[in-house]
Amino acid sequence: MDKDQLREKAISRTRNELESIVDRDDLLAKAVKQHDELENDIRNQVETLRDWYSVHFPELESELGDDDRFVQILQKYGIERSEIEPFSEMAAKSTGSAISASDREMIESVVDSVSSMIEVRDGIEEYVRDNAAEEFENLSSLLGPLLASRLVSLAGGLEELAQKPASTVQMLGAEKALFRHLKGNGSSPKHGVLFEHRFVRDLPEDKRGKMARFLANKTVIAARVDQYGDDDKSEKLNKEIEDKYSDLSPD
Repeated sequence: MDKDQLREKAISRTRNELESIVDRDDLLAKAVKQHDELENDIRNQVETLRDWYSVHFPELESELGDDDRFVQILQKYGIERSEIEPFSEMAAKSTGSAISASDREMIESVVDSVSSMIEVRDGIEEYVRDNAAEEFENLSSLLGPLLASRLVSLAGGLEELAQKPASTVQMLGAEKALFRHLKGNGSSPKHGVLFEHRFVRDLPEDKRGKMARFLANKTVIAARVDQYGDDDKSEKLNKEIEDKYSDLSPD
């Protein structure tokens, strides 16, 4: 094989590798979008399910605030209060009304539908978790695989995220709120999807902006390491944001 052939083979291999990276980023972006759409559908259907079911067993609806758990219990035990007695002592004392055959059929149909969507959503989460850790190890460790993938998607790719200033990364996902503010409607947003990170979300409102700025800075560093280097700096970056969170947390 002559030099031209070797060169062409090397270029071809590099092109294929690059295309593979782009495709994987794109697949993760699509997976996160599908996950978010499913999450929204699940939330809406469970809200309707709770309204229907509260007529029959309001105590259980109030007792189980977690939507997934609420659906899981109805799927496992059944719809009638008598069927749920092994799980809840409130069943025998419920103030709810009897459930008709048609209502039971409708509720069972919704429970089955939501259960299926939850199963698909959980499968997507597993896919994102496995692949995000492989594609951007540091970023995934810092933000969690779902949030990391969502941020990469909003930025247009890992390389694009790595090239953005921290101030821009901080606001990714808040474009609509920022646009309203610039038009004189509403206050200036302090963060975009980084609010989903527990170190931002769990702080008092007046501290979230500072934490989001710090986290955005570390996010850019993680993205640059994943894009241009091969080091694992996740332990150091996680320790830094944990320390910052501790400094900002109320005593």
